[in-house]
Amino acid sequence: MNIQAINNFFGDMDLFLMDLILKGHIKAGFKVLDIGCGEGRNGVYFIQQGFEYHGWDTDESKLRLLEYLSNSIENANVNFVKLDLRDATGEEKFDLIICSRVLHFANSKEDFDLMWSKLSESLKVGGVLYLSMDSAIDTDIGQVVENGQVEFPDSNVRFVLTNVIYKEIKKGFEEIEPLRTLVHHQKRAQSFICLKKL
Repeated sequence: MNIQAINNFFGDMDLFLMDLILKGHIKAGFKVLDIGCGEGRNGVYFIQQGFEYHGWDTDESKLRLLEYLSNSIENANVNFVKLDLRDATGEEKFDLIICSRVLHFANSKEDFDLMWSKLSESLKVGGVLYLSMDSAIDTDIGQVVENGQVEFPDSNVRFVLTNVIYKEIKKGFEEIEPLRTLVHHQKRAQSFICLKKL
């Protein structure tokens, strides 16, 4: 398979999410929730492959764009909802939750805990979670501001994942891939988490 064919198949998906697929952690028939789905960077593959795909985002225009794109895919099984994670009910359960670059928008530890509880409630037992967010793990990039937030050299202020928070959120989960932290040109750091709910 050449590079163009690979790109057409996976699109602009996060590499560590692609890694989960290639290692067989994500099974055909999974009911997928993409929190903060945006224009579908991580979702297009799942829509094209016939997964039941649910996209949540607070930006209606991005949801409409992804809906328009999905209309061009034969037999797409999709549902798009304008929804802030904080307002989720947890009534509907999913086999896979993708939460890429959302939780670092928490305003405080309490806000993060609320978002985490809503996310966790929506995942089935045995379900897989793929999470990425800005991080202070294994790096000293940025200055602590307040409420668990860090100002990075790129001037963004974000809530960050720490070793303490990671230990807290792993309760009731099994790590299916080791946590990875990536430093972006000494401007910010991002951690990638892959967990299975027990």
